[in-house]
Amino acid sequence: MFLQLPPLAPLPLPVRTRPLALLEEMSQYWDGPAAAMLGTVNNGMAIHQMWMDPVSENPNAGDTEVWEFYNFTADAHPMHVHEVVFEVVNREGLVADEAGDVLQPFQLDGTITPAEPWETGFKDTVIAYPGQVTRVRAQFNTPGQFVWHCHIVEHEDNEMMRPYRIGPVQPGQPL
Repeated sequence: MFLQLPPLAPLPLPVRTRPLALLEEMSQYWDGPAAAMLGTVNNGMAIHQMWMDPVSENPNAGDTEVWEFYNFTADAHPMHVHEVVFEVVNREGLVADEAGDVLQPFQLDGTITPAEPWETGFKDTVIAYPGQVTRVRAQFNTPGQFVWHCHIVEHEDNEMMRPYRIGPVQPGQPL
């Protein structure tokens, strides 16, 4: 007889979708990126943010949201969100120019792929592939201040980490 786990209940429907950007800053001294960064997307344009910038992701406690990781870089990034587990929803391609760079304002190419078989169930890290938007659905239940970041150590130590807050500011949290 095999152990049978109970089925997992799906997360509630999302109340919001947050478009987030994965970016690279190109070097002035060599041909290639000098820094990997995170940010937001506004009107199809990626806007980079630094670690010290104010919190821009602030779900209400109990909210379910879809976070969209728009990867404008040439690298795959294992994206990790602290304090939540999420469901991988899907991925969709972004239109690129002849050199392979994602156009801005971005355009979706309409090619949607479902989560990979190994991505079913709850996760806390997902690979965001270059030239794609990766969508995850998470429920934010625990009030507090946490981080979301790329799980490549060199990236998370170099501006590819951002604070986020669940619920209101609490005593002792950094602003």
